[in-house]
Amino acid sequence: MSDCFDYSSDDTEDDDQYGEEDVNCNEYDDDDFYKSDDQFDGRNQISDYASEGTNRTDSEEESFNSNVVDSPGGKTKLWKPIVPKDFMPDVNAIYQSLEEAVEMYKLYADKAGFGVRLNTVTRFGDKTIKKRYVVCNKMGKIPNRSTDTLEPEGSGRNKRNLNFKITDYKALIKFERLHMQTNACKIYEFEENHNQPLETKEERRYSKRARRLSYKDKEFIVRSSTSNIGATKAHKLQASLQGGYENVGPEAIDYKNFRRKVGNIIGDKDAQLVVDKMNMRKDEFHNYTFEYKCVDSVLNAMFWADETDKLYYKEFGDVISFDATFRTNKYGMIFVPFTAIDNHKRSINIGAGLLSNESIESYRWLLEAFLKAHVSADFLKNTDFRKRFTKLVWNVYIEPEVFESRWKLLMRKFKLQDKRWFKDMYRDRKLWIPAYFKDMPLHGLMKTTSRSESVNSFFNKYSNSGNLLIYFMMNYDTAIGKQRNAQQKLEHDTKNAKHEMTLPSGLLEHAAAVYTKKKFL
Repeated sequence: MSDCFDYSSDDTEDDDQYGEEDVNCNEYDDDDFYKSDDQFDGRNQISDYASEGTNRTDSEEESFNSNVVDSPGGKTKLWKPIVPKDFMPDVNAIYQSLEEAVEMYKLYADKAGFGVRLNTVTRFGDKTIKKRYVVCNKMGKIPNRSTDTLEPEGSGRNKRNLNFKITDYKALIKFERLHMQTNACKIYEFEENHNQPLETKEERRYSKRARRLSYKDKEFIVRSSTSNIGATKAHKLQASLQGGYENVGPEAIDYKNFRRKVGNIIGDKDAQLVVDKMNMRKDEFHNYTFEYKCVDSVLNAMFWADETDKLYYKEFGDVISFDATFRTNKYGMIFVPFTAIDNHKRSINIGAGLLSNESIESYRWLLEAFLKAHVSADFLKNTDFRKRFTKLVWNVYIEPEVFESRWKLLMRKFKLQDKRWFKDMYRDRKLWIPAYFKDMPLHGLMKTTSRSESVNSFFNKYSNSGNLLIYFMMNYDTAIGKQRNAQQKLEHDTKNAKHEMTLPSGLLEHAAAVYTKKKFL
C-alpha cells in the first residue's frame, strides 16, 4: 500500500483531476504487491474515536477539532484547527529532507481532520525539486461539465459522481530546499485556516487515509483467496474478527479494488508466473516433477507431482482413477487429478494436470508425463518396448506361466532386470496382471465414477471459474494441504486406537495391530 504522495512526480502545475475523483477508487495501494505503508493504522485511530463518545452540542456540531474565526474582511467564516503545539508547522522550520517535511504535514493534517495531497512543484536546473506545495485534498474548483441525463447511453463520455465536496480550500503549506547541494528544506509559507468544517473524529474513519490497506489487510485478502474466499467475503470476515465494521478501516470496495488490481498486475503474465513458480519448486524440492507444453507460445498442458504424491503412488497405486473437471479457471483449462485409495479408504491425490483441450494428443501427453513422474523414464521413449510391454500385460488369453516366461524375456531384452519398479510390479503380478484373475468377477473393485465425482467436488470447493491460474494453484495447494492433514490425522488415530475385544482372540488382536482403524472396524 502506498500513501497518496508520489515523490517522483513531474507535475509542474496545479492538479486538475477533481472531475475524475472517486472515493471508491483506492489511491493507497499503488506500490508493489506486498509493499505497505503502516505509518497510519485506521483501526487504531477508530478505536480512539469510539472511546470518546459522540455527544455534541449545537455549537460543536460541525467539528470537534476546530474554532470558527472570521476572515480578515469579516465576510466569511474560517475554521482554524485545534492541534497540539508539538504538531503545528512553524514557518522557517528546517527539515533534513522533503520527505520528512511532507510526513510532518501529513501527521498534522491527521490530527486536524483533513486529507492532503501533493500539488505544484518547481525544479532546479538539474531537475531536482526546488519547491513543493502540499494542499488540502479539497482544494480546487470543479470543472464546469454539464451532463445530459436524457442522453442515450454510449453517446458521450461517462462521468463519475463525486463522493466528497470540492470547496476550493486555501489551506496549504509550501516547502523550499535551501540550495541545490543539500536535501534540507524549510517551510516558507503556511496557511492553517479552512473555509469549510473539518472532519469530526467520527467521520475520519471514512477518510481515504483511514481506508488505506495495511500490509496485514493485503496479506489477509491474499490468504483468504487461497481458500476461495473473495474480497467481499474477506471483508465481512475481517469485520467479524475485529468486532464490527467500525473497527475495520478499509471498506469492502477497497478490498475488491486491491484484488482487482493484483489481477491487473498479473495480467497476461499469469501462465508465465505459474510456470516459473513450478520450476522453482522443481529446483528447490527433492523429487518434484513438473512438465509443461506450449503451442505457439501459449500454455497448452502441464503436469505436476511432488514427493508425497510419489510416495502415495508407491504405496497405494494398485488402482488409479482420473477424470477431468471443468470451471476451475478463467481460461477454461481442464483440471485432471489422479486419484488412488489409501489404507483408510480415503481418496488421495498422486498427481494432477491441466489441459487446454480433451484431445487424444493432450491425454497421451498427460499420461506419459504421469509415467515419467512415477516410473523410470529411460525406456518410455522406446516405442518398441512400450508396444511389447502393453501387449504382454493386458493379454487376457495367456496363462500365468506364459506371462512369466515372456516377462523375463522382455526384461532381459531391454536390460531392465535391475529396475526396482519392474521388480516390484512383477512381485505383485497376481494383483494386477489379467492372466491371474481373468475368471474372477471384478465389479465393485473401485467405483471410479463416484470416486472421481467426489474428488472433483472436493477440489471445486477451493476454486471457481473466474480464477487466474496463479490463484488456481494457490487454491490447489490449500486443498491438498487439507487432504494430507486429514490423512495424517487418520494415521494418528489408528496409531493410538485401543480396541476392546469382547472375546479373547489372538487373530483379532493381530488384525487390530496390522489394519488401520477404518478397515478393522
